[in-house]
Amino acid sequence: MWSSSHCRKLVTANLRRTDVDSRYKITGWHGFRVTLPGSVVGQTVTVRRATPSPPIIAARVVSTPGARIVAVARTYVGRSPYVEGGASPRGFDCSGYSMYSYAHAHVAALPHNAEAQRHAAHMHQISSSSARPGDLVFYMSGGVAYHVAVYAGHGNQYAAATPSAGLVYQRVWSSAVQYRTDWH
Repeated sequence: MWSSSHCRKLVTANLRRTDVDSRYKITGWHGFRVTLPGSVVGQTVTVRRATPSPPIIAARVVSTPGARIVAVARTYVGRSPYVEGGASPRGFDCSGYSMYSYAHAHVAALPHNAEAQRHAAHMHQISSSSARPGDLVFYMSGGVAYHVAVYAGHGNQYAAATPSAGLVYQRVWSSAVQYRTDWH
């Protein structure tokens, strides 16, 4: 990828494209997928071929950090158990689930503790009306977060709930919550 005539990232084809194979009567690896940092979301990215007279293809980057976080969180609902201290698909607790979702969405490295995540670098409080899918919902008691979940939008969340319930998609079940984000 190029920016202001400077190569930012060299990408090689890593996906099969049957549409290209059939159209041009060739076979091979013609497509590619690249994960870009959240800072380029909404910008136009220019892709150029590394041969003379490169055609330019412009693509709009539409994947938001929140969409990536929700996609990761959604993947494990009903598939991974609740495990105290867990932070992997073998088992998650609440902060391990949000930590894993943010890390694997390439958004932020969060600590493994709800209150520590609430105060993590760049994390700031937002109103419930400003909350977007992918933000974090912190359940509060006495000014301290005791539980955290990934906001899914429309008053719902992805949460590592309890050992019996496991990972669930559910309503935000309390009014004593704070919404926080580090990506908008």
